[in-house]
Amino acid sequence: MIDALDWAVAGVCFGLGFVAVLMARIREGFPFFALSGVWLLALLAFGLTVPSEPLPYFQAGGALGWGVLVAAGLWLMGAFLGMRWHQAWGAILPLWAPILGLALLPNDFVYAVWGIGIATALFWILLGRAWHESETIALGVLSLSWASVLAFKADTPRWLAVCMAGCAILTLLVVAWRGRKGLVSWWLPYALLFAGFTATAVGYRLSGSESPWLELVLITLVGATLARGFASSEEWGRYSVLVWVAVLLASFGVMKGYGMALSALMVSLYALVMAQGSLMRTEPQERALYTAGAFLLTMMVGLRLFVLTYPLRPPRADLYQPFTLFGFLLALVGLGVLALWWSQRREESPLWRTLTAGFWSAGAPLALVALMTERAGAGWTAGALGAALSAYLYGNPLQRWVYPLAMAGLVVLLPLAQVAAPLAESPRATRITAGAILAGLILLTALVSAWLSRKEATAPGQSP
Repeated sequence: MIDALDWAVAGVCFGLGFVAVLMARIREGFPFFALSGVWLLALLAFGLTVPSEPLPYFQAGGALGWGVLVAAGLWLMGAFLGMRWHQAWGAILPLWAPILGLALLPNDFVYAVWGIGIATALFWILLGRAWHESETIALGVLSLSWASVLAFKADTPRWLAVCMAGCAILTLLVVAWRGRKGLVSWWLPYALLFAGFTATAVGYRLSGSESPWLELVLITLVGATLARGFASSEEWGRYSVLVWVAVLLASFGVMKGYGMALSALMVSLYALVMAQGSLMRTEPQERALYTAGAFLLTMMVGLRLFVLTYPLRPPRADLYQPFTLFGFLLALVGLGVLALWWSQRREESPLWRTLTAGFWSAGAPLALVALMTERAGAGWTAGALGAALSAYLYGNPLQRWVYPLAMAGLVVLLPLAQVAAPLAESPRATRITAGAILAGLILLTALVSAWLSRKEATAPGQSP
């Protein structure tokens, strides 16, 4: 059960996030409306977890709401500090959300992680364009959260992932300190980060753990080194996304899901550190390659969690099943279309487009699960991953717009598929009615979007 101290921590984090929003209001150059939108939507998400009955709060909803409050507050504080003073501080604060969850709510940690994921997706969609480093930070938060959840399921050391995140935090602090005198060479964070990972693996090995931690670090080290070597060439850099596929297969072969999760965490933390372009000498195509690898591995970990959370009954979710294929194709094509529409105004895309894109990227997979069972959700996740990697591989700048939309569907499916799935077992007439309502909602969205777009086109001199 969540006690008063836990709620006090959540309240303090969320309150400080509100202070960050107010401080952004009085300073020029800050995306105040996006920051306030994150805060308000996080408050709405928390409100949906509050039961209609008086205390005590039901455990699952209470922990999920706690995760939303803590993560949203830390994200808002991190955004203000990162955009106002220093990127490193902005990167460090959100990583504390899963750490606090593991320390304060060990019995309800899974539900807290679902809330952290929802808050992270909210922030990434609403503020990803204003704060470009947020995509690697979001991947770091999600990979740390999901690796810690899989530690419970795999019965492995729970704090191993946190120790690895600590290595990244220390590396960021060292790089920020050295960066005061000029740009830092890439080899310093590279050496510090993997030295920390190796020391963590050796420490757990010496403490009596027989799992192949050192082998996983070696696999990730080789992958990161090869990626660094290929990244200097834009063409070969895109081909070398196969390096991350090899890391995925090798880590899964060594330790299955948890091995894949640890590799995803190490690659995400490596991408997070290397994304600090104002502190070190890294090229844009190099940072894009690291981000693509972190996205691939983290999405696969999320898919693994989905399969473990919702064990699929025979026939399982493969592309021979029409529901899975429909979900796959809708995500592969639909997310690309949605991202293309969202990005039409580029960095000046108005807030209503952002909210619409975020709503449908999260709502569409839930609707598919409600109409076609969890198999459609698994297909959607695979299609979302394919859409994002295709945008990267073909050199399309649309990838920055596809990444958050693809991840939003997964972080919403993980906690809420169990709410939507029972509708798929309803009578055919009920499902047809639900489909008709969904079609009407899509039509209404299209009409309102067309009307707002027409207003924008007739008033080109006005700012969005």
